[in-house]
Amino acid sequence: MKMLGNELHSMQDLKHNFSIDELIYSYYSGELAIFLNSIAEYEKAEKLDDIPHNGYLLTGLYELFELNPEDSDEDIRNIY
Repeated sequence: MKMLGNELHSMQDLKHNFSIDELIYSYYSGELAIFLNSIAEYEKAEKLDDIPHNGYLLTGLYELFELNPEDSDEDIRNIY
């Protein structure tokens, strides 16, 4: 999976190249589930099914990746 033009190989890569827009796109396309399974994050991949496809989508994704929803994409990239 790519994010911000970089190939991701780990959760650290995902957070280091974090883009909520690209994360949402990959969630809807199914690419996020494939990525999580490929890096042996099976539990997180299964939890994707529990995230509602409504206004709580962002909250669910931030919780799944243990991120603060008040942080911007840039803040998250700088933290990790």
